Amino acid sequence: MQQKEYVKGNAQQIPEKNLQQEGENPFHTINLMPLGRNKPYHTLSQSHTIINKQDDLFNAILSNMKDMIFIMDKENKIVYMNKPATDEYGVSVGKYCYQVICNNEIPCQDNDMNAVRKGQTVQLERPIKGKVYDSLVVPFVYGNKEIYKMEILRDITGRKQLQDELEKLSITDKLTGLYNRRYFDDILEKEVLRAKRLHHDVSLLFIDIDKFKDFNDTYGHAMGDKILQRLGNFVKKYVRKGIDVPCRYDGEEFTIILPETSCRRALVVANRILKSFRNSKFHIPQKGKSVQKTISIGIAGIGQYRNFSVKSLLVHADKAMYTAKKLGGNRACEWKVSGKA
Repeated sequence: MQQKEYVKGNAQQIPEKNLQQEGENPFHTINLMPLGRNKPYHTLSQSHTIINKQDDLFNAILSNMKDMIFIMDKENKIVYMNKPATDEYGVSVGKYCYQVICNNEIPCQDNDMNAVRKGQTVQLERPIKGKVYDSLVVPFVYGNKEIYKMEILRDITGRKQLQDELEKLSITDKLTGLYNRRYFDDILEKEVLRAKRLHHDVSLLFIDIDKFKDFNDTYGHAMGDKILQRLGNFVKKYVRKGIDVPCRYDGEEFTIILPETSCRRALVVANRILKSFRNSKFHIPQKGKSVQKTISIGIAGIGQYRNFSVKSLLVHADKAMYTAKKLGGNRACEWKVSGKA
């Protein structure tokens, strides 16, 4: 029987006699496409064209986004930047992201890369060059199948400023500009817990305007508001900005939280406010005269290594204030918390 010879990797059978025919190249009949691929060359070319168009469309979409997009390799070197990122930082492909984005010569703390390698998405707020960005870091598989990371930076500075302003309004008394009762309750609890944990002092002033209802009934609420505003100004004047917490507690009652402050030091602050307010004159246009007002201040303090509660501090400051009123007002009285409270 005549044997037949096959060319390995080709599905077409070629008789031996055809291989021996002079001037004939048998490989002209061989399909050079990989096994399992039977698309003609022009179809493959069309596929490459489609892929190139998709790449162009992908790049066009990313470049027309307002968000900045960076793709970094596992060493945090930038391998891609879209147009908004390039407009902001210049062409920086090949540079380390911390050099470009953060303008640092040493790597930032890169806790997110470990999470990204595990396939997790990381979201955080990043302050950069006086702005605030919402940063979304997602895993990104690139070419060689290694996990890269893609960071999308969206400028949320305006939104953040609006949020901060709304938050400030929500905790601020509109009339006096001091903090309100809601904020006071939250901060007092935190300061008492911190004082207890660190064995620090914390003091509380409880302030009330003497005979304020009579003043309102006599001269009207508009004049009463001026009294409240004036007291609020004196309170702000004599507290430590960013440390003490001055609040309008309720109506004509004010409070001041004094962290890391003994009762003795709190009494100094109280007397300064007391004296300044007492010496202040309020002109009553409809009566053609000026009047003076006074306040009563209660002080409660928690010393080191005491067993105490938030409620006890507030109750003792309030009791001290009423003691000052019973003694005629225009004075500060101290009530020390001792033992269990």
